[in-house]
Amino acid sequence: MVGNNELAQLHTNQRLFIMEMQSRGIDVEIIYKEMELIKAEYGKHIEWILDRDSSITPYSVSIICGDKYITKKILERVEISVPSGEKFYPEEAKIAIFYARKIGFPVVIKPVFGSHGDNIYMDIQNEEELKNIINNVFVNNIKKPFIIEKQFDGKEYRVFLTKNGDYAVLHRDPASVIGDGKHTISELIEIENENRKARTNSLCPIAVDEITEIYMNKNNISMDDIPENNKKVYLRHNSNVAKGGLCIDYTDKIHSSVIENCKKILNTFSGLSYVGIDYMSKNIEVNQTPEMYNIVEVNTVPGIHMHMKPSHGKPRNIAKYMVDMIFPETMEENKND
Repeated sequence: MVGNNELAQLHTNQRLFIMEMQSRGIDVEIIYKEMELIKAEYGKHIEWILDRDSSITPYSVSIICGDKYITKKILERVEISVPSGEKFYPEEAKIAIFYARKIGFPVVIKPVFGSHGDNIYMDIQNEEELKNIINNVFVNNIKKPFIIEKQFDGKEYRVFLTKNGDYAVLHRDPASVIGDGKHTISELIEIENENRKARTNSLCPIAVDEITEIYMNKNNISMDDIPENNKKVYLRHNSNVAKGGLCIDYTDKIHSSVIENCKKILNTFSGLSYVGIDYMSKNIEVNQTPEMYNIVEVNTVPGIHMHMKPSHGKPRNIAKYMVDMIFPETMEENKND
């Protein structure tokens, strides 16, 4: 049994995952906390779980989905809507800019491999802006391949789905502050981040970084501005929770075609038992025709915390859904057989 002191040393996603397993009588041992490697045992069934990867997660699929470009091309083959986009290397900056001109601005640039919204630049409006980002970020800094995509005009969602048909959906709203007519945007960020330290839900501190600065400059927003009472001021385009985005439960609001699309994605990656899909839609409450949505990422190790403790709406216990897949013999209906 993993004690509270040991659990406290793990990331929240892993902590919730372990708590769900232990609630079913699964014996869990932390083997190496720096890697979040655990051993889970139920009778003769033993799982070595790294992060949330277990024996039911095919290694090849995990590697494929970690590559955003390969994922895009596979989804195109099965007629899933994805943004138009291509991969480039840092030394191909001129070709990349020519491609952006061809597909038309605005475009998005992001690393082929990455997470938590790091180094994702959206709403790039012209060649000069794109050239500066390529040179400053991908040529002179991280020095890794990147993707240029046509920007899709829609809201961002995270869809979690299992082979059993269990699912949960969040709307991810980019980081923002609400004006009170008294405090500056800078002060409102400080106040909000102080409130978020309580960790009553999955909200992370609002990030203030280069992407924030670019967004605010484009939209003529200053940290010294004092928004009027109840005015919502966005601070960036990308909605990642790790950068301060809100996570709002939408499970009961979506059109059934959303889940049909996501089932097709899950089945495309053979052997995958559950998945987290970054889903953009112009309106997720209506039938998802090809022009209505775009898939921007497929995650084989989806986050748990944001579904179980959303900033708004009903909590969804996706840790339960995941453990149902890994240890199906511990499901209530099976235990009662």
